[in-house]
Amino acid sequence: MKTRHQLFIALLIAIAGGLAAFAIVKSPPQTSQQENIIKVPAVQVVEVKPERLRMDVHSQGRVMAQTEIDLITGVSGNIIKISPAFVSGGFFRKGDLLVSIDPAEHDLRVAQAQARVMEAQYQLTREEAEAEQARDEWQHLGQGDPSPLSLRIPQLREKRAKLAAEQEELKNAKLLRQRTEIRAPFNGRVRSKEVGMGQYLSSGAVLGRIYSSDLVEVRLPLSMQELAFVDFPDLPHRTHPTKMAKVVLTANYQGEQQTWTGHIVRSEGIVDQETGMTMIVAQIPDPFSLTTSKSKSSKTKVSSSVSLPMGLFVEAIIEGRWLDDLVILPASVLLKNNLVAIIDQKNQLRFRTVEVLRRQRDQVIISAGLNAGERVFVSGLHHPIEGTQVTPVEFVQEDSKLAHEAMIKEESVSTQFTP
Repeated sequence: MKTRHQLFIALLIAIAGGLAAFAIVKSPPQTSQQENIIKVPAVQVVEVKPERLRMDVHSQGRVMAQTEIDLITGVSGNIIKISPAFVSGGFFRKGDLLVSIDPAEHDLRVAQAQARVMEAQYQLTREEAEAEQARDEWQHLGQGDPSPLSLRIPQLREKRAKLAAEQEELKNAKLLRQRTEIRAPFNGRVRSKEVGMGQYLSSGAVLGRIYSSDLVEVRLPLSMQELAFVDFPDLPHRTHPTKMAKVVLTANYQGEQQTWTGHIVRSEGIVDQETGMTMIVAQIPDPFSLTTSKSKSSKTKVSSSVSLPMGLFVEAIIEGRWLDDLVILPASVLLKNNLVAIIDQKNQLRFRTVEVLRRQRDQVIISAGLNAGERVFVSGLHHPIEGTQVTPVEFVQEDSKLAHEAMIKEESVSTQFTP
């Protein structure tokens, strides 16, 4: 009985094993093979859109007068009159009397010179009569050719020379008399006054310092690259006049942001050995709005009714040249040696060399090397490799023209200049 039970158990085990083997043969187990899935990295790209841009340039400078001189007396004497306008900050017009020096001494010299001229004229007239008489006498009594002395020719020349000398002395006396009235040589303003009423002055004494109010200048430093974007007259023998670039000056003055306009008129033509920059000069007409306030129809006007004071530090936006087919891109598109990565039709990275016209912290302007519609890699890979498969995602950037203006404003930081 015990043996039969063991056989039965063995039979059951054999049947179960056979069924399991049959099931395994008919339905073999599927091994879970993990496929190596390569994730394609997503990168941000920007589409190339060439544009026509004006390459404005930023700079800074300090306002200075185009003409500034010391007012100097040409004669000595005591001051008897000072114009109310001859004070620090006072305005004057060309020809206005600023300072008068006592003319009594010079009036005397003029009178004395006039007397000597009259005497010389008398002596000349008398000598001419004597010469005429000598000529008549020789014609009646003389024989042969008369000598110059017989005709009193040397004496006549002497009298004429003395009259000419006395006439020049009279002119000089009148000139010195005229110099007792010191008049303004141009329309201007007084920077400083150095004299007072009754003060005795010697010839060559400084009365004060004045400057022209018709025109002011601002010296603006530019780099060699920036100089290529600005039109200004540089060569005097050019047959065709160069269009002068417009410049807009801004400064915080009288508690507000003020604006003035002018033009670039010349370059100083010298490159600074330390900074590698050159100076161009902007001129602003009528800085004190003196003529525009009288005539609203004036063709030359400043854009602000507020005066432009001397010595004010101003920011300058210089109107640049228009250039075609320029591309504004984020600065991150540039790799080493002016390389950029292009996304080709197979979404693979391809390196290309481009020409960079201008670069800043956040933006660059490409002038050559890219075609319209191409996609340029912006970000997404720390180390881009040629041929890498990527998934392009459009990079959202601000309007290119606004970006260009913002980029230009940053130039003022890179071209800081202490006048």
